[in-house]
Amino acid sequence: MLRRLTSVEISDYGCAFNAYRRSAIEPVLHRVGRQKFTKALILSTGASVVEVDLQHHAREGQASRYSSMRLARLALHVLFGFWPQPIQWLGAVIAIVMTLASLGLGTYGAIYWIAEANFPGPTFLAALILGVLAVQGFILALLGEYVMRIQRDVSSARCT
Repeated sequence: MLRRLTSVEISDYGCAFNAYRRSAIEPVLHRVGRQKFTKALILSTGASVVEVDLQHHAREGQASRYSSMRLARLALHVLFGFWPQPIQWLGAVIAIVMTLASLGLGTYGAIYWIAEANFPGPTFLAALILGVLAVQGFILALLGEYVMRIQRDVSSARCT
């Protein structure tokens, strides 16, 4: 699952025994420490890796400590760690889709009103609700931009 989400070919994401060249870690230094998958983060910048086999001993008792809920949270952490602007994209998509749907429904309602000489109140109400959702999507995209700027400022202040 992690290989698919990160597009980085690593055989063991859980191994904490890692060594990096300084030139490989410097471009992502501001994100290391808050990122659980430092190895994948560094490799996503194009650095090369050589994996050395280590002797892992089997865990006694329970096969895995990861529940399905923990795996889902881990996948979200990887997704949001490697895709820096999910809130902005989600807000923009919601705004565009809802705007198009609202305009389409409003146009249909106007054409129906003219052709049938009957006011389609519920159709215009639905178009209005979709328009409000479009505005909320736009606001969500703006909030995502502000959060990313704040995070960038805090990250750069922490590294200096």
